[in-house]
This record gives sequence, C-alpha cells and structure tokens, in this order.
Amino acid sequence: MPSLAFLVLHDLSHFNDILSAWHDAGAPAITILDAVGTRDLKEQASRDDLPLMPSIRDLIQADDAPRTIIFSVVPDEIVDKLADAIEELMGDLSEEGKGIVFVVPVSRVIGLRPA
Repeated sequence: MPSLAFLVLHDLSHFNDILSAWHDAGAPAITILDAVGTRDLKEQASRDDLPLMPSIRDLIQADDAPRTIIFSVVPDEIVDKLADAIEELMGDLSEEGKGIVFVVPVSRVIGLRPA
C-alpha cells in the first residue's frame, strides 16, 4: 500500500538538500506548498500588536520563520529512506524550529508513475 509522506519544514536552509535526497531515495514526484503556522497560545496572550477585537486572521499569523510543506505519495518501502534522509540532513527533529514528519496510509492511487 502506498503512503503519503509529509514534511512540515521550519528550517528552510535544508530545503534543496531534502528535495535532492527524496528524489535519490525514490520519491516519484514531490509537491511543495507554502504554509502558515499558528503561534503558541501563551505567546498570543503577551502580544501587544493585536486589536481590541482581533479577527481570526489577527490570531492565526505565521511566526517569523516561513513554513514549507513537502509531500509525496510513495511506496511503503521508501518511507524509511525519506525519514532517514531528513534526519541525516537535519538531525533530531524534536529540537525546536526544525519541523515535523508524518506519514499517512493511502488506500487508492490513480496515475502514480514509478520514479
């Protein structure tokens, strides 16, 4: 069964290396999206730039660092290679400001060509 591998990338200094590593690991195609994250709710309470009656847009703002989402539908046997490549390039993702990886099973794919 194929999987959908996601990387929400906070540290964009590794962007090009990750794309190359995913292609080398066998990802047939990679999709890239710009993303907006939310600030920590504790941090929100201390913000002094919010209007008296903030809108959702005021509350949900990207923090200083941009985010990029990289994802690809891949065969299961490639998932570990993708994760290993990310950890090799970026180190421990549990450190703040790096990003997060998650994988979702895909029950059906139409039009996926091999790498």
